[in-house]
Amino acid sequence: MNTKKLILYVAAVLLAGSWSVNADSGKAPSEWKLIWADEFDKDGKPDPAKWKPEYTGFLRNKEEQWYTDSLENAFVKDGFLHLVAKKVDLPNPWHKPGSENWKFNRERIGITSAGLITSGLFAFQYGRVEMRARMPKGKGVWPAFWMIGTDKRKGGWPAIGEVDIFEYMGREPGKSKVQAAVHWKNPAGKYQQKNKQLKDVDLSGGFHLFAMEWDADKMVFSLDGKEFFTFPIAPCSDGDFNAFRAPHFLLVNLAVGGTLGGKVDPGIFPAEYLIDYIRVYQKK
Repeated sequence: MNTKKLILYVAAVLLAGSWSVNADSGKAPSEWKLIWADEFDKDGKPDPAKWKPEYTGFLRNKEEQWYTDSLENAFVKDGFLHLVAKKVDLPNPWHKPGSENWKFNRERIGITSAGLITSGLFAFQYGRVEMRARMPKGKGVWPAFWMIGTDKRKGGWPAIGEVDIFEYMGREPGKSKVQAAVHWKNPAGKYQQKNKQLKDVDLSGGFHLFAMEWDADKMVFSLDGKEFFTFPIAPCSDGDFNAFRAPHFLLVNLAVGGTLGGKVDPGIFPAEYLIDYIRVYQKK
């Protein structure tokens, strides 16, 4: 472990006192215990004991990227996880002439990228989850850090619940957006969503700390130690079921374009989402 990483890790685990965080360091108060972390200290493939590729192919939201499990799109180097969106020109193996489905009517793959998940490897219920990362630069990038629930008694998504700890939407310089969002299904079976955006930001010039604290009553989202969105959990209940009172697993991905990414500047590639660490704490 390099010196910088060692200092951050020891501080997060051992130091007591009130919570005080910024983009460069963290101090865990005495009531928190570190239960899971990836400091991204071993070069090469992301740790298979902690991560697996989410998918291969076109996935959701009419996004431009074809997800791969290639080291060209997801790798660990110099103490960081690198998720890289690259410009390519490849045939779409799913192409079906005349199809109305966006996954099949594209003749070519123009961009590759990657997404990683902890499903089947790690999930948790309540605590504090945080990431220190630098956003990719350019119009059309859509990196995210999020969670999906595991209680399927009411069906799949959105009934299982989705928590977007953050989504960053790259725009022209100084006009990018970051948001936290929560997705679920109400007792009538209707899709529900609540979010809070911070507009006219640029998080591509340095590292920032994204965090969410979660208990049985609420989720509180923060950026660089400043809370900006609180979501109450109780209204999401359906009898004894509540998607946000069940374990969730983690996801991290770099999307391009699509419903939130928007129009893509073809000159931004390769676009790189750089992650220093991800940590999960629970109350002792």
